[in-house]
Amino acid sequence: MKLSALAGELKNRSLDFRLAGSKGADPEIGLLVSDSRKSAPGAIFACVPGLHSNGASFAAEAVKAGCSALLCEKELAADVPQIVCRDVRSVMGLAAAVLYGDPALKLNMTAVTGTNGKTTSVFMLRSMLERAGIKTGMLSTVCCFDGEDTEPSEHTTPEGSDLQLWLRRMAANGCRACVMEASSHSIAQGRLTGCKFDRAGFTNLTADHLDYHRDAESYFQAKRTLFTAYTKDGWRGSANIDDPYGARLCEEFAPRLCSYGVRDSRAGFCGSVKASTLAGVSAEIKTPWSVEPFAFTLPLIGEYNLQNALQALSLAWTLGLGREEALAGLLAAPRVPGRLERYKITGGGVCVIDFAHNPDGLQNALSALRPLCSGKLRVVFGAGGEGDRSKRPLMGEVAAGIADEIIITSDNPKSEDPREIAAAAEEGAKRRSAARQVIIDREEAIFKGLSLTGANDVLVLAGKGPERSQILKDGPVPFNDCEVMKKWCRENDREAL
Repeated sequence: MKLSALAGELKNRSLDFRLAGSKGADPEIGLLVSDSRKSAPGAIFACVPGLHSNGASFAAEAVKAGCSALLCEKELAADVPQIVCRDVRSVMGLAAAVLYGDPALKLNMTAVTGTNGKTTSVFMLRSMLERAGIKTGMLSTVCCFDGEDTEPSEHTTPEGSDLQLWLRRMAANGCRACVMEASSHSIAQGRLTGCKFDRAGFTNLTADHLDYHRDAESYFQAKRTLFTAYTKDGWRGSANIDDPYGARLCEEFAPRLCSYGVRDSRAGFCGSVKASTLAGVSAEIKTPWSVEPFAFTLPLIGEYNLQNALQALSLAWTLGLGREEALAGLLAAPRVPGRLERYKITGGGVCVIDFAHNPDGLQNALSALRPLCSGKLRVVFGAGGEGDRSKRPLMGEVAAGIADEIIITSDNPKSEDPREIAAAAEEGAKRRSAARQVIIDREEAIFKGLSLTGANDVLVLAGKGPERSQILKDGPVPFNDCEVMKKWCRENDREAL
């Protein structure tokens, strides 16, 4: 597409901008990028302002690498055409959508938002759709799938430039649907611009990201925007009625939203736990699919995974799937890396790896495991740096209130001193009676936890889940909790099964 054609279509969509830079040039544009390392001939580089750096600082590098135009918030000293607008981040999603032929219009689009449970619900729903014969792409915290290839994720929700490219790849590969996570950051920053959703889901809202959103109500309003600004005419969805914010959405958007839950009997999809073991949850489920409730065994740990399953089932119902194919897809869903990912240690107990990185996530994981552990329940955890400081003592208090012993360690401290982060978590832990120790080196902390784990014990490695690196002051270094666990096993003549 010629740059002039792109600009003309953006004008048609009422975007306010001006053209600047190299006069008379009208290059052919085939790609829009917001990372200068992805620059290529024929690309337009979006100069996105960030918390720690401004994309405008990398414009010269992008042009040198072949970029034919810039999308920026002020005219830059570069000899290429420039589209100058007020807010690059929100404009680039729509610009990419135009450039790639509006791929979101070619897919049945579903987004799930909420603090916890998004990833598991998205994995489950994709499996259900695939089981029903609907080829489905996926964008999640763990990975992105375009219908043919899977790649590790850079963000929970990609930047607008990358999001639209993923959607184009899905459409080109024959996908008929896309299921994705929508983070509060992505909604607030306008990364979803250029997308409209057929279905939207809400899991819950708990203390997290309050450094960014100021308070819980602002955090909720960011989530709510998914339903008010990014949905198509005739959209439907589901929300967790057990959560007070989910209940607000159910009331506001009735009858578009189907409710689900495990505590409120009014829920359209209502689950009741009958038995729970380390192998899974047996439940009775009431749904609009049938008058009578039915029994179902979910091969995942914990009541909150039953809630995730109800989220996926309720969305599947709104999409017209039958009960049997939805349940078959649920059972066939792949294990989500770092979501109560359990391993039996030969000669020892059970090690569980979970992404829980906020108070609610930690409480959910530990509460699910507490009644299933006949021995000692221990947890290795830390809190992230450069984020919501208020959750650090809360995480310590939650962990020490449920586990028998806690080991406070480093998570992704980034530019902060990991000892100060650990100290804040320990202050919260002091309010409870669990034995505790602080081991800043995460590998050493994991090794210590494993060495203490006896035959009937459960050790939880919380916070990083499937992450492949640890972000320190000088940048990321390779690190993965599962690999560290397996390393300890090798060194101690054990196996993780």
